[in-house]
Amino acid sequence: MEITLVASGGGHTSFAVALGERLLELEPGTRLNIIAPRGDLYSVRRITGRLKGRNLTIAFTLKPLNPQERLYKIIARAPSSMVEALAVVKKTSAVVCTGSNHSLPPSIIGLLAERVPVFCVEDPYRVYRRSRSVSLVHRLGGFVFLQWREQEKLYRSRGLYAGPIFERPVYKPEAKGYVLVMTGTMGHRLLFKTLIRGGLKGRRLVVQAGRLWTGYLRRMLPGSVVFDYDPDIDKWIAGADVVVTHQGVGAIQASQAYGKPVVLAYNPDITLAGGLRDAEFVAGRLNAVFLTPDPEKPGLLDEAVEEAYGRKPNYLGDGALRAAKTILGLVKGVGRLGA
Repeated sequence: MEITLVASGGGHTSFAVALGERLLELEPGTRLNIIAPRGDLYSVRRITGRLKGRNLTIAFTLKPLNPQERLYKIIARAPSSMVEALAVVKKTSAVVCTGSNHSLPPSIIGLLAERVPVFCVEDPYRVYRRSRSVSLVHRLGGFVFLQWREQEKLYRSRGLYAGPIFERPVYKPEAKGYVLVMTGTMGHRLLFKTLIRGGLKGRRLVVQAGRLWTGYLRRMLPGSVVFDYDPDIDKWIAGADVVVTHQGVGAIQASQAYGKPVVLAYNPDITLAGGLRDAEFVAGRLNAVFLTPDPEKPGLLDEAVEEAYGRKPNYLGDGALRAAKTILGLVKGVGRLGA
């Protein structure tokens, strides 16, 4: 059996790794075809580090549209993306997409050309409104894995509740005396300004800053550990006392895989995910402290971290395992659609 997983970068890649782990645990003979965006070495390092030695191949396809680009770029890139995806998806048993426009060409080919089941993971921060790429896959006939029961109203047909999807823990949780600040690829302007103006002053900090802010923060936060990205980010999560992060998969990974107290520091600059209301919802479900950082009031961040120390995260079940069982069950029962 061959299953194609689309790892579209960032949190999307985390979903793909989580599902790949569970699929191989349930069916060790499964071959995984991983599709990553062309040039995304971070995703490759994460995939190979977590699924090392497994039965997998990694292919690259052109991403039709990158963040902050104009929509007309899709017209030029779509044909190449479709051709590249076709070469990978051919003869696969199922396609599993994880959101992002990068997932669209493999999903469309799987549904319309190869006639195999296609599954997509809806963003956990899309509680009140569908994400565009996942919605399109659903309209074309794909199944959608839901991470909250509340998302069932968005997908009244072919919506499959799984629960939070996160990767397996690989380290034993410890408290090593530092606060981990984790901000994804693009960083967190408000949070960084709050730290520079004295937020969490005097605490040991480990900061995953993203590609744009790393050099600046190393100068402004002397004595702190600052890096852009680490494919083995789990070692930092496992050792943290508290994790401060934006509305991304890191909050779910830290609380669900490692049982870490979380401060969910809302980033208004993230426009592709859900909004403030969605982030507040997720924080409530995780029992995380919710905060919109304010550089003019850095003390609020200290108060949020202190509050987090006294909170135990809500464990909400293994959504990746439930989703993997569903994928295998439907693939074995359905095969090629219409066959």
